[in-house]
Amino acid sequence: MAGIADIAKAAGVSTAVVSRVINGDSTLRIAEETRKRVLRTAEELDYAPNAAASSLRSAHSGLIAMVVHDVTNPVYAEILSGAQHKATLQGQAILISEASALDDRASRLLRLIGGGGVDGLILQAAGGVSDLALARAARKKIPTVLLQTELDAEATLLTLPDIEAAELATRHLIELGHTRIGCLATREGLTFTQNRVEGWRTALDAAGLEVESLALGFADPAIDDGRLKTRELLEANPDLTGLVCCNAVSAIGALEAAYQLEIDVPDQLSIVAIHDIEMARHLRVPLTTVKMPLFEMGVRAIEMFAKRRNNSAGRVAIAQEPILVERSSTRNL
Repeated sequence: MAGIADIAKAAGVSTAVVSRVINGDSTLRIAEETRKRVLRTAEELDYAPNAAASSLRSAHSGLIAMVVHDVTNPVYAEILSGAQHKATLQGQAILISEASALDDRASRLLRLIGGGGVDGLILQAAGGVSDLALARAARKKIPTVLLQTELDAEATLLTLPDIEAAELATRHLIELGHTRIGCLATREGLTFTQNRVEGWRTALDAAGLEVESLALGFADPAIDDGRLKTRELLEANPDLTGLVCCNAVSAIGALEAAYQLEIDVPDQLSIVAIHDIEMARHLRVPLTTVKMPLFEMGVRAIEMFAKRRNNSAGRVAIAQEPILVERSSTRNL
């Protein structure tokens, strides 16, 4: 494999010029034709930079840690896809870890953070102790981006249009003639949970509909918990004809709960969920959803590390509007 010396010889320039051209040194003053010749020669000779050596020179590993609470969750998969896409363009790689697998006694990720083994941390928090421990450890060493949930740690919070998504889902049911609309929210106390509940309440209030506290339940983004909590919600509120699920995975559990209670979807109960995951259209009753800019969230998270190297706090909202995707789980009352 060709090295910098080979390129320099073939292009008729010094190795220092080759190095600075390849690394994009904007302060280098050479003719544009020379710069193009160096790049063309590097391509012809199939040059590949030594990643390890580059890391040592730049004091950056090129590795971004991404920590989530369930690596099998399809919502996280789309965020990861966006992050990987952008990281590849920037010459970086993603290290995936699951928060539930972290061990306080010997966390390799905490050691990586403390030792400078990663250049940044993306954390999809769920309010646990391990989340805060990671964020605080990272704060001392590397930039940190929190996805959707705020923690007591200095970091950038990246948010989706959660209020707008829940409003859109609720308005859809209202426009179909539903007046008794419940909400199966995500885990209580999280930033995006609060925002989605706010959107549900806002839409009901704008339509002059009463919001009953008993028509609100909370479930983890898991099928079993969605089924259990929906069953409780429907048994306590048998007059509900509409249900906004704040997560598409728990919404699958909601469909199961309705089936177990012999409640027909959509004839007796219309269900709309936030997040348009692939399996939503393949269910027994294809699920009406609100599509969120998850891929864009992954891209923006990686962009944060390209724009800054020092840790700082702030809040960045993804401006892209949510989109309603109508399927068979909703119908006119």
